[in-house]
This record gives sequence, structure tokens and C-alpha cells, in this order.
Amino acid sequence: MFLGPLLHDTLAALLSATSFSTLCDGLVAGAARMGFSHVALVQHGGLPRLPEQSLIVTNYPADFVKYYLENHQYVFDPVYEVSEQLDRPFEWDEIATIVPLDAVQVALFEKAREHGLNHGVTVPLHVPGKPRASCTFASSRAVRTTPDLMVVLQIIASFGFNVALRLSQPDSRGSKHRLTRREAECTTLVALGKTDWEIGKILGLGASTVKYFVSEAKKRYGVYKRSELVARALMDAQILSKLDAEAIQDREKRKLPPQRATSRPRRK
Repeated sequence: MFLGPLLHDTLAALLSATSFSTLCDGLVAGAARMGFSHVALVQHGGLPRLPEQSLIVTNYPADFVKYYLENHQYVFDPVYEVSEQLDRPFEWDEIATIVPLDAVQVALFEKAREHGLNHGVTVPLHVPGKPRASCTFASSRAVRTTPDLMVVLQIIASFGFNVALRLSQPDSRGSKHRLTRREAECTTLVALGKTDWEIGKILGLGASTVKYFVSEAKKRYGVYKRSELVARALMDAQILSKLDAEAIQDREKRKLPPQRATSRPRRK
């Protein structure tokens, strides 16, 4: 299930952010709930990376950030290189299997370990019409990564990036994306971890019809993954309220056949 209590609290804190400082606090708190001590949300774009006025939200150790910027390590950082190639979260341990690392890049990882950044998961962030970005969750100890954790990190990263974009463009108008009722229902149930078949049973639709509504919702946002859809829909308040979500789930309960009573054999 995507929308567990911990994730719900994290997204609520991010949504209430009124500055980059409070956004950073929200991301750090969310990262801590998932087992990570540090986070870095960076809008790096293409080459040359880290242009002026790019978004940088991080609680990385100050000495490491100073070393990183003064030595222009963002030009060589393999994390950025891989994030521009993949559209899924990846662990730092995977990087060497995707791109060859030179001596400078190996030294960068060694420097990071000196500052307690031993293990990391990076989420590439590709929002249509915006420079590429990424959000990294790091810690001094290894964190057991599961498919569910990767999805949750992707939702937090996408949600945080959208909040950062909103804060950087305070005069911009709100999102013009608007889901239909069916699209919102299907997206809400996707957020609750339901499969297409389960959503179809709840809403009285075929699985292929559910897939169509989810696909249309993704098209409205220009995203390709369901986790990205959930994050964007949450940001735009397109996920139905808890009351509505419970109501549509109650439909499933009402449709379940009654359990048959088992009769005990009579004693002779």
C-alpha cells in the first residue's frame, strides 16, 4: 500500500512547507522515517550541470557540500549521469554496473563516505518542461531496500520536487490538471495499493477499463509511472478524501458473498 501512515504524515508536512527551509525539514523527517539520515534534492539539468539558480535542497554535511561545489564535482558526479539514463530509483551500489567509474568518481564516493554518506538511493525526477532533477536519500549504514520502499521514496521525491517548483515560482498559477471522477477514483485506489483487478471489482469495471482510466490520468500529467501519478495527484489534491476512499472500498465489502455456515455432523 502506497499511502501508509508514515507516508501520509510526510506528504502532509511537505504540502505545508512555506519555504525551502521547511521543505528541507519535511524531506529530512520523511527520509528519517524510511531509515535515511540525509537527503539532497537537486535540479541539475543537462550539461553544464548545476546552472545558476538551480534548486538545491539538502542537509548534507556542510564541509562535504563546500568541497563538492568548490571542486565542481557535479560535473563528474556519476549519480547525475545515471539519473539522466534511468527513469527508476537506483541504489549507489548499482552505479558501477551501469557506467564505468574513473579515478575522480571513485574518489568522490570515498570523500562522501568520510562524511557519513556510505549508502544511497537516488530517484531521477523528469517533469515535462522542467530541467532534470534528482533526489537522493543517504545514510551512514546500509538500508534494506524493498520494492515498496523504492516506490515510497519515489513518491516523496516527486512530491518534494513539485513543492520546490511551487516555492520557486510563487506567482505561477495552480495546476490546470483535472482528473475526471473515474480517473480520480482509480488513482485513489492505486494509491491505496489496489491492483487493476481489485479496482475493477470495487468500482464495477473491467480490469482493462481501469487500466484505461489510469493511463488517461497519467497522460494528463505527462508521467509514465503510477507512483509519479500518485505524487502529482496528491500535490494537486486530486486524490479523493479519506471519507470517499473508504466509501468506494466499502463497495467491495458489500459485494463479497456471505460465508457459508459449516454444519457439524450430528452425533448418533
